[in-house]
Amino acid sequence: MMGGGFPPSPRAVRRFVRGLRVRIGATIALLFGGLSWVLLYLAFYASRFDWFQNFAVVLVSLVAIPVAVVAMWISWGISLGHRFHRHLWNDDFL
Repeated sequence: MMGGGFPPSPRAVRRFVRGLRVRIGATIALLFGGLSWVLLYLAFYASRFDWFQNFAVVLVSLVAIPVAVVAMWISWGISLGHRFHRHLWNDDFL
């Protein structure tokens, strides 16, 4: 924990927390929005299509939303890994 600009500056901590806060909010919004979309689709639009078309729409929705959430968190994890690579590699956190 001693080398290379660690501990981070207050601005870096605010940027880290802001990025984390945005991703948590986006995750909650995507999950509730996706669930709302599926429920509204099944309630109002499902009667216009066959069962396999409804199944395909629901399946694509239930796959696309977690993929978006996972991609968002993976990009954050990669940026965090790049930022603290040396400290993690040298085992300075433990």
